[in-house]
Amino acid sequence: MNAEEVLRVLSGAEGIQDVKVLSERRILLTCSREAYRGVVGRLAGLGLSHVVAITGVDMKESIDLLLHLGSSLMATVRVRLDPSDPKIATVSDMLPGAEMREREVHDLLGVEFEGHPSPARFMVSEDWPTGVFPLRRSFTPSAPEPRRSSPQ
Repeated sequence: MNAEEVLRVLSGAEGIQDVKVLSERRILLTCSREAYRGVVGRLAGLGLSHVVAITGVDMKESIDLLLHLGSSLMATVRVRLDPSDPKIATVSDMLPGAEMREREVHDLLGVEFEGHPSPARFMVSEDWPTGVFPLRRSFTPSAPEPRRSSPQ
């Protein structure tokens, strides 16, 4: 299967806002939050069910969630989320490989994956402050305490 075949299957799918064929084996789909599960389900039905990564980027005006699926053909599904309410449905029930990666994106960017079976912290410690996300633009790390050398 190549990118053009995926485009044929997805043509006319509701909620797809943009499609870019980056190469014969690379495609970028942008969809709405509401269409995300349906688009991912269609891709999984085409055999693109291997979760390579889930990444996120704080773009200031949005948090871009990027789900990278595939192997010989790579499809990236991008959803732009409102940073004040970054919620989206989990796909971990369709793609088991997404479970830990969704937890990672939650810890680092604050994206809430609704319906996730185990939303416990994964990347940050249990005592990490609630509502503080280290990959958000608003994050300001505190300076470490200076080390004092012990007298000899």
